Amino acid sequence: MTEQLVSYDPTTGLVAGMVDITPVSDVAGVVERSRKAFTQWSGLSHRERRAHLKRFKKAVLEEGEYIAEVIASETGKPVEVAYGTDVLTGLAVLDFYLRNAEKILRPRRGGSWPYLSTKGWTEYHPRGVAGIISPNNYPFFLAMIPAATALAAGCSVVIKPSEITPLTGALFAELARKADLPEDLVQVIQGGGDVGSALIEAPVDVLSFTGSTGVGKIVAAHAAERLIPVVLELGGNDAMVVLEDADIDQAARAALWGGMLNGGQACTAVERLYVVDAVYDEFMTKLEGLFGLVAAGTGDKREIGAIIHSPQLEIIESHVSDAVSKGARVLRGGRRAETATGLYYEPTLMVDVDHSMTIVQDETFGPILPVVRVRDEAEALAMANDTRFGLHGSVWTKDKKRGARFASQMTSGTVAVNDVAVNFIVPTVSFGGIGDSGYGSNFGEDGIRTTFCYPKSITSARLPIATTRLLGAWQPRRGIRYWKAIAQVLFRW
Repeated sequence: MTEQLVSYDPTTGLVAGMVDITPVSDVAGVVERSRKAFTQWSGLSHRERRAHLKRFKKAVLEEGEYIAEVIASETGKPVEVAYGTDVLTGLAVLDFYLRNAEKILRPRRGGSWPYLSTKGWTEYHPRGVAGIISPNNYPFFLAMIPAATALAAGCSVVIKPSEITPLTGALFAELARKADLPEDLVQVIQGGGDVGSALIEAPVDVLSFTGSTGVGKIVAAHAAERLIPVVLELGGNDAMVVLEDADIDQAARAALWGGMLNGGQACTAVERLYVVDAVYDEFMTKLEGLFGLVAAGTGDKREIGAIIHSPQLEIIESHVSDAVSKGARVLRGGRRAETATGLYYEPTLMVDVDHSMTIVQDETFGPILPVVRVRDEAEALAMANDTRFGLHGSVWTKDKKRGARFASQMTSGTVAVNDVAVNFIVPTVSFGGIGDSGYGSNFGEDGIRTTFCYPKSITSARLPIATTRLLGAWQPRRGIRYWKAIAQVLFRW
């Protein structure tokens, strides 16, 4: 009898559905079938692949509401939120590569200087089978990003969704069938860490992992043993900075939304908020007043959603408790929501926070806004950069040049000026972190060129005298005066 993986609705604790677990012994066979599909898929032209992917996009669009309902059933986020943050954004990345993959992957011509007798260019070829290990917080969108990119590059994909959200992961195989994609081009395997490890060992040719920093380091170590290129989109401890010339109303609303979106369970959520002293009191009055717009466990329009996984709720509680024990004050929330069922934590606002507290040093991944008062811009920048993470950040100022300058000085892979948590849904620019937030990119030109393709450089002699002959490789060794003369001709000016 096949062992099954159970998905639970975090709003009720009831079973949302079940899927068959993929036996570890079967994973190698899945990857082998994927490799055969890759051979066929990579042999198609960009335009031929685009026709298939258009049908895939159409399938997502037609099934969008159903997809959102499945996501909501096992993440606890409202259906309309699931549609906006998973389905809509998933369509955006798929559409971007549909429109732009061919142009991005055109051969790039290199210059001829200083060896004018040779011309060169770089081609981009798909790596092969792409393994995708996706998380539970945005289970559709964060799997679609690497899947769409890999498919547009010419790779086949094997997706291992989080064991917490297997029903959403299973949708990818259903959508591939509905779109009549080539057989085994998109496959889904289900299970826990042992299945994920088997996927790496199968072996795949490139790996995309989105998840926690701790697990990401294990994945990186396994991938390194096989020299598999891997992109890691890991945890964040993202700072939002409010300078004295910011639009206080807009910044306060952004802080609320940035801290509470998806119940705080977003890698780009605001985890640390720094406000300069000159506007601190005004800003805090605005921000605290806005907390009436959000709630947990109410089921109404203020709903921010449930905590998806019960161990995360314990981490949130421990971070808040540690901060309070070290002098922080809770202005709003600070406890589990009083609901009959479900995993909910109240939207929480904390002040008198400092860098000795776990809530500032680690990723909380919950609906918590810890606020730090700072003297000025310089102190704000120093504190924002005082972290081992580096995924996302934001700065608020009416001076756009000042904002761009501040953003450039933040040690983070992505930064937003006068916006928050937006970079991870904009497919036109790269998205990735540094430090404990990982490395590599799934978005933009970098995502498709450097992650799911390998570059091949080709040179061709353009003159009767090839460069290698000019440099003396085809004849007895030249004297030093010959080489000095060439250096003077090429590099004197």
